[in-house]
Amino acid sequence: MLACIHQSKFPFCVIPVPTSRGRNAAERGCRAAPFSDSGECGGWVLVNSQSWREKAGRLAREHGVPSLRCAFYDAGELHVAEVGAEPGPAPAAPFASLTKLFTATLAMQLAFDGDLDLDRPVGEYLTEPPFSGLELTTRHLLSHSSGMICDGPGDGGLRAAVAAGPLFAPGTAFSYSNAGFALAGKVIEAAAGASWRTAVADFLLRPLDVEPAFLAADAIPRDLAPATAIAGTVTDLVAFARLHLADRDAAHALLLDQEAVREMAEPPFDTLPFGLADGWGHGWARYGNGADRWLGLDGVGAGATCHLRIQPERGTVIALQADSLAGLAAWQDLLAQLRAEGVDVAGYAPGPAAGAEQDLPDCAGRWANGETVYRIHSGADVPGATVLVDDDGTEYDLTGRGGRFFAARHPRLPEVEHLGRFLLDPETGRADHMQFGGRVLRRVA
Repeated sequence: MLACIHQSKFPFCVIPVPTSRGRNAAERGCRAAPFSDSGECGGWVLVNSQSWREKAGRLAREHGVPSLRCAFYDAGELHVAEVGAEPGPAPAAPFASLTKLFTATLAMQLAFDGDLDLDRPVGEYLTEPPFSGLELTTRHLLSHSSGMICDGPGDGGLRAAVAAGPLFAPGTAFSYSNAGFALAGKVIEAAAGASWRTAVADFLLRPLDVEPAFLAADAIPRDLAPATAIAGTVTDLVAFARLHLADRDAAHALLLDQEAVREMAEPPFDTLPFGLADGWGHGWARYGNGADRWLGLDGVGAGATCHLRIQPERGTVIALQADSLAGLAAWQDLLAQLRAEGVDVAGYAPGPAAGAEQDLPDCAGRWANGETVYRIHSGADVPGATVLVDDDGTEYDLTGRGGRFFAARHPRLPEVEHLGRFLLDPETGRADHMQFGGRVLRRVA
């Protein structure tokens, strides 16, 4: 499949999580203050409670989403709209890959408390094989710059992912990796002296007044929990996002140092996440640049979608959850409508890949990221055409976009382009790696 995000099919439920010793809300003496939910939004004048409900209703109808929840927070005020929801409090729904934002924030908390060195080799924290010899760092893992494959074989086994070896030297390229965040979770456990679930609940969720909820422990591999296991509501996402805004209150400042907030948003390595975003910090994807840049992440899990964008300097948060994969289109529609109304949500600009059609470099063969294998070959129906077959057997037409860039299009959806690029060996000039769907794939045949 082309999506880089983890496609979870596991059920979710609220898991009681014991309170750990050490860094918890009581000892820190703080709990995040609630937000208001009233009147006109103080910043973007075209967004208010009534207009937000109307937007949600239209999105659900036009995209066929049975249940949709979205939130808009700005200038200290929150607007939440729900469509197709049962009466009563909103149930927890999968955050899917947005879990990685919580794991990265937890790691940063530990780092600024002096319990974790993000630049210390992982093998110094995890001393048993196969982890003991690893020279990559937690910073590599949090920024998807570790070189690890995306998922381990079978159930996503972390040991198998480590044994597969790196796709590239750490810090030299970007490749989205669930396994990398699974490994980061193990480092966090070693530094915190508690399980990842206990640590994230006790150090982060409860102090934010978020009730801990996770995918069922017996249904998801334990290793993968730090990459995809948290569940909650759009209100919970806003509560978390406020920790990363410039107008944070004193309680938030005690939970996460301002320097840690700034560092999380900054790309630690010169590794472009081509095809996904304009940059990648510690957990956060970056859209746009400079003071106008937005941070966020998107996820898919258990047949649902979850999305988050924040503008730290402005103090704005946008979140959406949908119980259908049609939520992906609804989210893009929402952002487009907000832009048309003056809420300048930055999007990803692919740059040179949007150029005119040109010939592709020599790229025929098999390309692999762990057990994910794509094939590129000449098209059977159109002379001179090039076809990419993904790991689901779906065929995409490839078109060169100049030099090493390309676009992949499904024949039935020719208007939708999936962008990628080939990485050339500096000595031979031959395409030996491909960056596509957020992953790096090595040429294996």
